[in-house]
Amino acid sequence: MAPISILIAEDHEIVRFGISTYLSSAEDITVVGEASTGEECLKLFEQTQPDVCLLDIGMPDKDGIETAGIIRSLDPDVKILILSMHIDRQKLADVLEAGVDGYLLKDTDKSDILHGIRAIMRGQRVFSPPISDMITESFLNKEEISPPKVETDLTKREREILELIVQGMTSKEIAKELYISPRTVDTHRSNLMEKLELKNIADLVRFALKNKLVSA
Repeated sequence: MAPISILIAEDHEIVRFGISTYLSSAEDITVVGEASTGEECLKLFEQTQPDVCLLDIGMPDKDGIETAGIIRSLDPDVKILILSMHIDRQKLADVLEAGVDGYLLKDTDKSDILHGIRAIMRGQRVFSPPISDMITESFLNKEEISPPKVETDLTKREREILELIVQGMTSKEIAKELYISPRTVDTHRSNLMEKLELKNIADLVRFALKNKLVSA
Protein backbone atom coordinates (compact mmCIF):
# COMPACT_ATOMS: atom_id res chain seq x y z
CA MET A 1 0.00 0.00 0.00
CA ALA A 2 1.30 3.46 -0.93
CA PRO A 3 2.20 5.73 1.99
CA ILE A 4 -0.15 8.56 2.97
CA SER A 5 1.07 11.79 1.38
CA ILE A 6 0.90 14.85 3.65
CA LEU A 7 1.09 18.57 2.94
CA ILE A 8 1.90 20.62 6.07
CA ALA A 9 1.02 24.32 6.33
CA GLU A 10 2.33 26.03 9.48
CA ASP A 11 3.83 29.50 9.73
CA HIS A 12 6.15 28.74 12.66
CA GLU A 13 9.25 27.11 11.20
CA ILE A 14 10.27 25.24 14.35
CA VAL A 15 6.78 23.82 14.85
CA ARG A 16 6.55 22.88 11.18
CA PHE A 17 9.95 21.19 11.32
CA GLY A 18 8.96 19.22 14.43
CA ILE A 19 5.70 17.99 12.91
CA SER A 20 7.36 17.12 9.61
CA THR A 21 10.21 15.26 11.29
CA TYR A 22 7.87 13.28 13.51
CA LEU A 23 5.44 12.33 10.73
CA SER A 24 8.27 11.43 8.34
CA SER A 25 9.51 8.87 10.86
CA ALA A 26 6.32 6.83 10.33
CA GLU A 27 6.62 4.15 7.64
CA ASP A 28 3.15 4.86 6.23
CA ILE A 29 3.60 8.64 5.92
CA THR A 30 5.34 10.75 3.30
CA VAL A 31 5.58 14.53 3.71
CA VAL A 32 5.31 15.90 0.15
CA GLY A 33 5.36 19.61 0.93
CA GLU A 34 5.72 22.27 3.63
CA ALA A 35 4.21 25.74 3.48
CA SER A 36 4.37 28.79 5.73
CA THR A 37 1.42 30.73 4.28
CA GLY A 38 -2.02 29.97 2.90
CA GLU A 39 -1.04 31.09 -0.60
CA GLU A 40 2.05 28.89 -0.59
CA CYS A 41 -0.05 25.98 0.64
CA LEU A 42 -2.50 26.34 -2.25
CA LYS A 43 0.32 26.38 -4.80
CA LEU A 44 1.92 23.29 -3.26
CA PHE A 45 -1.46 21.58 -3.09
CA GLU A 46 -1.91 21.89 -6.85
CA GLN A 47 1.64 20.63 -7.42
CA THR A 48 1.62 17.68 -5.02
CA GLN A 49 -2.05 16.59 -4.79
CA PRO A 50 -1.60 15.13 -1.27
CA ASP A 51 -3.91 12.70 0.48
CA VAL A 52 -4.04 14.89 3.59
CA CYS A 53 -3.58 18.62 4.23
CA LEU A 54 -2.48 19.47 7.77
CA LEU A 55 -3.31 23.14 8.26
CA ASP A 56 -2.56 25.62 11.03
CA ILE A 57 -5.34 28.19 11.48
CA GLY A 58 -3.17 31.26 12.11
CA MET A 59 -1.27 31.74 8.84
CA PRO A 60 -0.49 34.89 6.80
CA ASP A 61 -2.22 35.69 3.47
CA LYS A 62 -4.99 33.17 3.95
CA ASP A 63 -5.66 31.55 7.30
CA GLY A 64 -6.17 27.81 7.68
CA ILE A 65 -9.96 28.04 7.55
CA GLU A 66 -10.02 30.02 4.31
CA THR A 67 -7.34 27.77 2.84
CA ALA A 68 -9.31 24.67 3.85
CA GLY A 69 -12.42 26.01 2.14
CA ILE A 70 -10.56 26.66 -1.11
CA ILE A 71 -8.86 23.26 -1.02
CA ARG A 72 -12.21 21.58 -0.42
CA SER A 73 -13.65 23.39 -3.45
CA LEU A 74 -10.72 22.19 -5.57
CA ASP A 75 -10.85 18.58 -4.37
CA PRO A 76 -13.91 17.30 -2.45
CA ASP A 77 -12.10 14.05 -1.60
CA VAL A 78 -8.89 15.36 -0.02
CA LYS A 79 -8.65 14.95 3.75
CA ILE A 80 -8.14 18.10 5.81
CA LEU A 81 -6.90 18.20 9.41
CA ILE A 82 -6.84 21.55 11.22
CA LEU A 83 -4.44 22.45 14.04
CA SER A 84 -4.98 25.38 16.40
CA MET A 85 -3.80 26.76 19.72
CA HIS A 86 -7.30 27.80 20.78
CA ILE A 87 -10.96 27.07 20.21
CA ASP A 88 -14.13 29.13 20.42
CA ARG A 89 -17.67 28.67 19.11
CA GLN A 90 -17.30 30.92 16.07
CA LYS A 91 -14.00 29.37 15.06
CA LEU A 92 -15.51 25.91 15.43
CA ALA A 93 -18.46 26.95 13.25
CA ASP A 94 -16.10 28.28 10.58
CA VAL A 95 -13.97 25.13 10.66
CA LEU A 96 -16.96 22.81 10.34
CA GLU A 97 -18.43 24.88 7.51
CA ALA A 98 -15.11 24.63 5.65
CA GLY A 99 -15.68 20.87 5.50
CA VAL A 100 -12.68 19.61 7.46
CA ASP A 101 -12.23 16.02 8.57
CA GLY A 102 -10.60 16.79 11.90
CA TYR A 103 -9.70 19.57 14.33
CA LEU A 104 -6.93 19.04 16.87
CA LEU A 105 -5.51 21.46 19.42
CA LYS A 106 -1.76 22.01 19.29
CA ASP A 107 -1.27 20.94 22.90
CA THR A 108 -2.37 17.44 21.94
CA ASP A 109 0.22 14.67 22.09
CA LYS A 110 2.15 14.41 18.83
CA SER A 111 1.08 10.77 18.49
CA ASP A 112 -2.53 11.99 18.34
CA ILE A 113 -1.72 13.85 15.13
CA LEU A 114 -0.45 10.64 13.56
CA HIS A 115 -3.44 8.66 14.82
CA GLY A 116 -5.73 11.44 13.58
CA ILE A 117 -4.27 11.27 10.07
CA ARG A 118 -4.75 7.54 9.92
CA ALA A 119 -8.30 7.86 11.27
CA ILE A 120 -9.45 10.41 8.71
CA MET A 121 -7.95 8.25 5.95
CA ARG A 122 -10.31 5.52 7.18
CA GLY A 123 -13.23 7.89 6.79
CA GLN A 124 -13.50 8.93 10.45
CA ARG A 125 -13.65 12.48 11.82
CA VAL A 126 -11.32 13.37 14.67
CA PHE A 127 -11.53 16.13 17.28
CA SER A 128 -9.59 16.94 20.43
CA PRO A 129 -11.69 16.25 23.57
CA PRO A 130 -12.44 19.95 24.31
CA ILE A 131 -13.70 20.38 20.74
CA SER A 132 -15.84 17.23 20.93
CA ASP A 133 -17.27 18.52 24.22
CA MET A 134 -18.21 21.84 22.59
CA ILE A 135 -19.94 20.05 19.71
CA THR A 136 -21.82 17.77 22.11
CA GLU A 137 -22.85 20.68 24.33
CA SER A 138 -24.18 22.59 21.33
CA PHE A 139 -26.17 19.55 20.21
CA LEU A 140 -27.63 18.85 23.65
CA ASN A 141 -28.61 22.50 24.05
CA LYS A 142 -30.07 22.46 20.53
CA GLU A 143 -27.89 25.40 19.57
CA GLU A 144 -26.85 26.25 16.04
CA ILE A 145 -23.09 25.92 15.59
CA SER A 146 -23.33 27.66 12.23
CA PRO A 147 -25.67 30.38 11.00
CA PRO A 148 -28.53 29.55 8.60
CA LYS A 149 -28.32 30.11 4.88
CA VAL A 150 -29.07 33.68 3.91
CA GLU A 151 -30.65 35.21 0.84
CA THR A 152 -28.79 37.98 -0.96
CA ASP A 153 -29.40 40.25 -3.93
CA LEU A 154 -26.08 39.59 -5.65
CA THR A 155 -25.98 40.13 -9.40
CA LYS A 156 -24.97 37.39 -11.82
CA ARG A 157 -21.59 39.06 -12.35
CA GLU A 158 -21.01 39.41 -8.61
CA ARG A 159 -21.72 35.72 -8.14
CA GLU A 160 -19.30 34.85 -10.95
CA ILE A 161 -16.57 36.92 -9.33
CA LEU A 162 -17.38 35.50 -5.91
CA GLU A 163 -16.94 31.97 -7.29
CA LEU A 164 -13.49 32.88 -8.62
CA ILE A 165 -12.47 34.63 -5.40
CA VAL A 166 -13.33 31.49 -3.44
CA GLN A 167 -11.16 29.52 -5.86
CA GLY A 168 -8.26 31.73 -4.78
CA MET A 169 -7.86 33.76 -7.96
CA THR A 170 -6.35 37.25 -7.87
CA SER A 171 -7.98 40.34 -9.41
CA LYS A 172 -5.71 40.06 -12.46
CA GLU A 173 -6.57 36.38 -12.92
CA ILE A 174 -10.30 37.05 -12.55
CA ALA A 175 -10.07 39.95 -15.01
CA LYS A 176 -8.40 37.70 -17.59
CA GLU A 177 -10.95 34.93 -17.00
CA LEU A 178 -13.96 37.24 -17.43
CA TYR A 179 -12.44 39.61 -20.03
CA ILE A 180 -12.84 42.68 -17.82
CA SER A 181 -10.35 45.09 -16.24
CA PRO A 182 -8.73 44.44 -12.83
CA ARG A 183 -10.20 47.76 -11.67
CA THR A 184 -13.69 46.47 -12.50
CA VAL A 185 -12.97 43.32 -10.52
CA ASP A 186 -11.85 45.41 -7.53
CA THR A 187 -15.06 47.44 -7.77
CA HIS A 188 -17.12 44.26 -7.68
CA ARG A 189 -15.08 43.03 -4.70
CA SER A 190 -15.86 46.24 -2.83
CA ASN A 191 -19.54 46.01 -3.74
CA LEU A 192 -19.68 42.42 -2.53
CA MET A 193 -18.17 43.26 0.83
CA GLU A 194 -20.43 46.28 1.21
CA LYS A 195 -23.59 44.30 0.37
CA LEU A 196 -22.64 41.47 2.70
CA GLU A 197 -21.29 43.82 5.38
CA LEU A 198 -17.87 42.16 5.48
CA LYS A 199 -14.44 43.69 6.09
CA ASN A 200 -11.98 41.65 4.05
CA ILE A 201 -11.57 38.87 1.49
CA ALA A 202 -11.04 36.19 4.13
CA ASP A 203 -14.43 37.05 5.65
CA LEU A 204 -15.96 37.08 2.17
CA VAL A 205 -14.72 33.57 1.35
CA ARG A 206 -15.87 32.16 4.69
CA PHE A 207 -19.28 33.82 4.32
CA ALA A 208 -19.73 32.52 0.76
CA LEU A 209 -18.89 28.94 1.74
CA LYS A 210 -20.90 29.04 4.95
CA ASN A 211 -24.03 30.38 3.28
CA LYS A 212 -23.81 28.31 0.09
CA LEU A 213 -23.41 31.34 -2.16
CA VAL A 214 -21.02 29.42 -4.43
CA SER A 215 -21.09 25.96 -5.95
CA ALA A 216 -18.28 24.74 -3.62
